Amino acid sequence: MKPIYTIYLRRSLIALTFTLAHFFCFAQAISTTVDKREILIGEQITYNLNIDLPSADYKIDIAIPDSLEHFDVVEKTGGNINNTNGKYAWQQKIVFTSFDSGSFAFPSFLFRINHLNTVSQNLSTDSILINVGYMPIDKEGNPRDIKTILEVEYFNWLWIIIGAAVLAFLIFLFFLIRYLRRNKKQLPALYNQNAFKEAMQALEQLRKANETGSIPVKEYHTKLADVLKIYYSKASRQNVLNKTTEEILIKLKAHELNAETALQTGEALQTGDATKFAKYHPSFTENELALNYLKNTIEEIEKLRHTKN
Repeated sequence: MKPIYTIYLRRSLIALTFTLAHFFCFAQAISTTVDKREILIGEQITYNLNIDLPSADYKIDIAIPDSLEHFDVVEKTGGNINNTNGKYAWQQKIVFTSFDSGSFAFPSFLFRINHLNTVSQNLSTDSILINVGYMPIDKEGNPRDIKTILEVEYFNWLWIIIGAAVLAFLIFLFFLIRYLRRNKKQLPALYNQNAFKEAMQALEQLRKANETGSIPVKEYHTKLADVLKIYYSKASRQNVLNKTTEEILIKLKAHELNAETALQTGEALQTGDATKFAKYHPSFTENELALNYLKNTIEEIEKLRHTKN
């Protein structure tokens, strides 16, 4: 029968052999690479760390600080175990840069490999020397001739810019005066005592035409809007004949028109817009309602005009 200490010694040697073999296997499976070893200040380097693993039952613990001596970490990605055709590998990518000129060693990192059924192992990555410079190194070292200072003609663009600005202003002024003169000719006659009466008479004629059906619906709404525009142009002494529905509503609100009346005016004018542009065919009741809305609007403007006077 063999002595007990001989059995213990044999078991210890076997365990040590497996442990060293396991450690040697991992040592051979760890690789670190960089895409470049010489950079300019501020240029980035990609550092790749790869650890081959026999299965997915491993965990890698590694601490990579955000800032190192002479180096700044820009980005860290990965840090996971990938399975490619049954081959497992833990991968980490680090992008870093440097703003110090010189030759510096990118440090090694301590990491631990943990397994469910084995004792964890502490290993470290390789340190890599990086050269950081202000300009690309001329490996050929060819001499360069010293050239004389070249005289550069200086042209002052300031007067060109000023001249262009003055010309643009004159063109703008020309078109503005032309626009004002043209609109002045198109302005309706100033308000007179018959303006309100004329608007009421025109609305009454449209009411009768709507009742007898003697006017097309598109023409009816066009003339209905014109009655309001002509009256308001005379009452406010400003031309609104070519204004859109939205622009007229803005002016009416500025005229301190009642909010409910302004809303009804908008509904009447928008019904006319739908008739003219969307081929909408309103009913007799809708036509009558639009006329009543605009009639109320004109009457309220007339009251406001007398109040202010």
